[in-house]
Amino acid sequence: MPDDTTISAPIPVRTRPIPGGTRLMLDAFAQSVIEDVLGALLSTDPKSDLYERLVALAEMSPDERRMLPEQRLPFEELVADLASVSSRWTHLYAERGLDLAEQLMVNGAQSLPVGHWGKDAWEAWASVKADAAADARKSGGAAA
Repeated sequence: MPDDTTISAPIPVRTRPIPGGTRLMLDAFAQSVIEDVLGALLSTDPKSDLYERLVALAEMSPDERRMLPEQRLPFEELVADLASVSSRWTHLYAERGLDLAEQLMVNGAQSLPVGHWGKDAWEAWASVKADAAADARKSGGAAA
């Protein structure tokens, strides 16, 4: 199994190369969304009916669910409303965005066939970056 690479951020993003590209693991982000959903369901706001709607759906029998109008999933509107109060964004600060972009490029380039222009371009960039980093280490400066 390929190794994971973690891009640290307020919410870490782990990447794993897979055939054809990259798999992103967003554990901490998923936890943040679940916290938002639970917070919305357990809200003490008298205007919020999310919890009551959840309980009503949970108490429905399969036959009652089948009799709902328009062949809709019984939880479709509740899911939409919970999604509207949940996190959608996370932040990648400073070099973390570049780290993620680089890891996506590594995994993407590995999935391309030999001779593909994108693979060749990536390998050329990686070579130049390695040379620049070596030069910076020799001179005591920061890596490019």
